[in-house]
Amino acid sequence: MLVPVRDFADAKQRLSRRLDADGRRRLAELLARRTIEALAGHRVHVVCEDDSIETWATDLGVEVRRVTGGDLNSAISEALLGLVGRVAIVHADLAEPFALGEVLTSSGNVLVPDRRGDGTNVMVLEPDCRPTPAYGHDSFTRHVERLGVEARATSTVLRVVHHPQLGLDVDTGADLDHPVVTALLAREGIRVIG
Repeated sequence: MLVPVRDFADAKQRLSRRLDADGRRRLAELLARRTIEALAGHRVHVVCEDDSIETWATDLGVEVRRVTGGDLNSAISEALLGLVGRVAIVHADLAEPFALGEVLTSSGNVLVPDRRGDGTNVMVLEPDCRPTPAYGHDSFTRHVERLGVEARATSTVLRVVHHPQLGLDVDTGADLDHPVVTALLAREGIRVIG
């Protein structure tokens, strides 16, 4: 399992109108920790480029794949090098990650879009499939295209799973108003502005 995690101090900048710097840092760390906890029993590699996240991941007892930096696509491409077998790429900002077992045990290549159908929250790749990552705006459409080509070339199956829990990531101010996220923030004492 690959879980890309960026420095918590720099994470969630798009939420700056609704969360102060401390709130964004705490939220990013909370979501990442919960995602890793949801992957208990799996071999987890945190993909990062800085010392603070490497130390954090090591303290949680997971492995680290240190990358040289750049955007998410280059980080994932670099982290995939040398990995054999089935690999899952799981975003660290899932509000309800504890349903991950449902898709990780599915056969074939699996894509789980975010609830808007724009992003790719989870991507599970069969051993012979290693499409070039295409994260960013409208990544889900690009991943369906790329993984479809790979699946046909390797005679594997592509499954698209629209999952109500795993589709809920925290990327926008509107996501902060989702009842699950609101309850999570309240439990943690993270104050939302407005």
